[in-house]
Amino acid sequence: MKWPVVPLGEIVDFYSGGTPSKANSDYWSGSVPWFSAKDMKRDVLVDSADHIADDVFTSTSIKRLPRGTVAMVVRGMILAHTIPISILDAECAINQDLKALIPRRDVVPAFLAAMLRAQHGEILSQVSTAAHGTRKLDSRVLENLKVPLPPLSEQRRIASILDHADALRAKRRQAIVYLDELSKSIFHHMFSMFEWQTRLDSIIAAGPTNGLYRPASDYGAGVPILRIDGFGSGAVLSDSYQWKRLRANEGEIEQYALAPGDLVVNRVNALSHLGKSALISDISEPSVYESNMMRIRIDTNRANGDFVLAWLQTRRAKQQILRKAKKAINQASINQADVKSLVLPLPPLELQCRFAERVEAVRVERAASERFSASADDLFYSLQSRAFRGEL
Repeated sequence: MKWPVVPLGEIVDFYSGGTPSKANSDYWSGSVPWFSAKDMKRDVLVDSADHIADDVFTSTSIKRLPRGTVAMVVRGMILAHTIPISILDAECAINQDLKALIPRRDVVPAFLAAMLRAQHGEILSQVSTAAHGTRKLDSRVLENLKVPLPPLSEQRRIASILDHADALRAKRRQAIVYLDELSKSIFHHMFSMFEWQTRLDSIIAAGPTNGLYRPASDYGAGVPILRIDGFGSGAVLSDSYQWKRLRANEGEIEQYALAPGDLVVNRVNALSHLGKSALISDISEPSVYESNMMRIRIDTNRANGDFVLAWLQTRRAKQQILRKAKKAINQASINQADVKSLVLPLPPLELQCRFAERVEAVRVERAASERFSASADDLFYSLQSRAFRGEL
């Protein structure tokens, strides 16, 4: 069914936000949600990190927004890659980095938000750069954006279908979170009582060895190279991860080769990410690693790689790393001696291997959950696209 297509400016009222004076503490002593870009992390928001008083609406030009307002981030560096869109499910206010879209009587907020998300790529392409370098989305772009406008009953039907599909996505994502927590719980249950301490260098067969540095011009083709932005801490890496490629000679490939069972530990990063680590699993071609991480080969007669990787994610391990860190402006570092001197509990190898078997079972289940999650995402985006075209 083909529906009327109208400019967004004809079906919503636009309002810009603002920030009450920080010098007036009374403005910040209330309970009214005051949303900013840092809050825009969910499709529906009911509360914010910051709150303001009712007096703000009578003493300043800041407007109280009704429940059901659709908000978009229209200024900030996040617009370099995404346009956060949320429904504000409470009477509230917004700051100047957001734009409020108040639907008129013939528009359902959930339908409007879905139609905006369906045009995410188109909207993102209209983002410009302000004189001081930040990104911005001009109001005229939004006012002229074309959106379909079916009857109210159809809007509600479509919004309900998309809401159910999105709920399925959320359940799939939550299942992955539960499985990640399960691995941590297994480690804690099996090893929290072990008190004896061992230096990490006593279970290292080779390394730590810093990785390969090459200029950006050498990237793009060649052998796979593991970069620090290619994994999250605690990951087990295989061919399925997003490896970059680098031109390297045979000597470099041999010197900086990664092998199954190797651990990599980040040595230079922001303090919050310092020590990020991963375990190399199955890789089908010679691969290397970059200079801001170290490679460690574990003595498999004394320790299991899965056990050591899990220990590196614990609070005690991270506390040791932070104590040893050399801090500089915007980053921190650890060296090979720091890593070798880390102290960990070392239970019997048989128990470590039993832990590895359990974690592998969780890993298999997690991979299945990721596939289910990807399928749920595909279904949602397909439904969203069909709804925008009037085919749902």
